[in-house]
Amino acid sequence: MATISETDINISLAFPKAGVTFAIKCGPPEGSANGHASSFNVTALDSSSSQALKFNEETSPQLADWIKGYTRWLRRASVTASYDENGITGSLAAGLTPEQSLANIQLACDMIRQRFELYDESILV
Repeated sequence: MATISETDINISLAFPKAGVTFAIKCGPPEGSANGHASSFNVTALDSSSSQALKFNEETSPQLADWIKGYTRWLRRASVTASYDENGITGSLAAGLTPEQSLANIQLACDMIRQRFELYDESILV
């Protein structure tokens, strides 16, 4: 008998000194059958007001610069992704076990932490 697994994860990574919180969501795409690639989304919120942030120069030059490279880097975490000013959307590689998905999501979170934990003051304009 085959096992059925599904990934449904919501993570909030807060960096109060930088003024930003990242919301990471990974779950089944709507209407998909089991075995399809899990969706992967990253958005940013203002840490003090919880309002959604845009990934553009007017909001934060650091966020606007970071999203471009991070989206490409996600391939190392088995995520195919694209971005716009609202955030990152993509999917984990199809056929990953839940354990492999968790390991890849950890890599994605570690890369965010390595960048935004270093800021000693707000990066928001």
